[in-house]
Amino acid sequence: MSKTIVVMDDDLALQMVLEIALREAGYDVVLANNGADGLKLLETITPALIISDIMMPQMDGVETFGRLRERLQDEGIPILILTALNRKPWFSELEDEGAVIMQKPFEVDELINLISTILDDEEYIKR
Repeated sequence: MSKTIVVMDDDLALQMVLEIALREAGYDVVLANNGADGLKLLETITPALIISDIMMPQMDGVETFGRLRERLQDEGIPILILTALNRKPWFSELEDEGAVIMQKPFEVDELINLISTILDDEEYIKR
C-alpha cells in the first residue's frame, strides 16, 4: 500500500509543519492549498490517507469531504479532518460517514500516532 499522504490546507505554516513531521515518520507527502486542488491531485495519485482542513477558500472541507467520499468510497482511503472550530453538531454526520476529526491546535506526535493507528487498523480502512 502507498505511504503517501495528501494534505489539503490553506495554512502554509501548518502545511510545512505537517510535511516535515510526516516525512520524518516515513510518509511521502503531497500538498494542496485547498480542496479543489487536492481533488485534482487525486486524478494522478492514490494516497494511503487524506488530511483536510475544514475552513479553506474555494471549496471548504465539508464539501471536499463529500466529493472525496463520492470519488474514493470504494477505495477505503481514510480521511482525517483538522479543524479549529469547536465541536459542531454536524461533526457527527461527518464521523458517521467515515471522517476522523481532530481539533486544532494539536500535538504533532498525537497526529502522527493517530495516522499510524488509522493506517494500521482495518476497521478504519473498511469505513
